[in-house]
Amino acid sequence: MNTRRLVEDTDSNDDEGTPVRAIRLGMAAAALTVAALGMTGGTAWAQAQPSTTTEHHATETFHDELPCVGPATITLTYNEVEHTTTTATGFHETFTQTGTFAAILDDGSGTATGKFTIWSGFNTADGVNGEGTFTFSGHVNTGPGAGTNWHDTAHFTGPLVEGANPKVAFDRFRCF
Repeated sequence: MNTRRLVEDTDSNDDEGTPVRAIRLGMAAAALTVAALGMTGGTAWAQAQPSTTTEHHATETFHDELPCVGPATITLTYNEVEHTTTTATGFHETFTQTGTFAAILDDGSGTATGKFTIWSGFNTADGVNGEGTFTFSGHVNTGPGAGTNWHDTAHFTGPLVEGANPKVAFDRFRCF
């Protein structure tokens, strides 16, 4: 699962003009998790198989949109943990990433620094249908956009097949 980018899709905007599309990220992450576990509706495993992966003081640099501020080259330093439990017919997964960022704004206005946290949880009982929830929060401490906060909450319930429409889905992003 790759939920490591502050913003995954900068080509589309929601109703509030933000490029954050967490629901697509959540659905893609759930589908990728199902694929990575090699699960289809008919897969059966003998017993629950838990796993935990952690990273400490990891660093990534990439170009993307700093939410509510603008396009930038962003460097993250973070800790993360992912727990996954697979069962005879499904899985449960949670992921948390928290850390700091330094974003050099493309417009030349300077470097913004701050903190962020991402959390996601996904479940499926049968490997075919599932649900997922995703949150993404951040705060700009210094530089351009200082004092800016953002929060995104997204959720879906429905089929995990690529291209399928969820039964329930919402994505609420706001800057404040």
